[in-house]
Amino acid sequence: MKGTLIDIANDATGSIDLSDNFFAVPEKKHLVYMAVRRHLANARRGTADTQEREDVSYSTRKMRPQKGSGRSRQGARTANIWKGGAVVFGPHPRDFSIKMNKKEKRTAIFSALSSRFKDGDVKILKGFKSSGKTKEVANLLKKVAEISKKDLGTTLLVYAEENGDVELAARNIPFCKPLEYKFLNAYDLVTYDSILISEEAVRGMEGWWKNE
Repeated sequence: MKGTLIDIANDATGSIDLSDNFFAVPEKKHLVYMAVRRHLANARRGTADTQEREDVSYSTRKMRPQKGSGRSRQGARTANIWKGGAVVFGPHPRDFSIKMNKKEKRTAIFSALSSRFKDGDVKILKGFKSSGKTKEVANLLKKVAEISKKDLGTTLLVYAEENGDVELAARNIPFCKPLEYKFLNAYDLVTYDSILISEEAVRGMEGWWKNE
């Protein structure tokens, strides 16, 4: 299939051959949902913890007589109704991670990429090279917006090693996230308004993901 190629150096557009295995995958909404849910769940630390009765350090004496006072029966000071007492059904450390098999993850990633490509949110870049200067990426985003005549909004910049030190150059731009093609994931592909992929990254994907 054909895609639009933006030549950064010459401020021109052309065409590029793209693999159907990455840019024309049938939409699998449920797998994309599962991948996004897995991404968010795996990012949770799961370290929240509360004290139970055995963890609270107080005297175990009975707080008031069982009968005769006209008030409610109260036992140890560690009960949850007392200030500083234990917490009932509170959270404890746990593992929130969710598993997906390799084929499901791959399908979710390229289903999301194909859907965004179909909507016109994916742009392929030619002639992009960074020396690590933030100004270079800022100018790149501005130039792509001018050529495409569209505000990019939040941007996912997918690059390859051949594009230089893109991570250093783009990490200070709050609305732009640099991401090497080897670490593509469904969450980032559906979160950002625009997706810019270098020509080198496209070629790298064909080699890196073919056996996944």
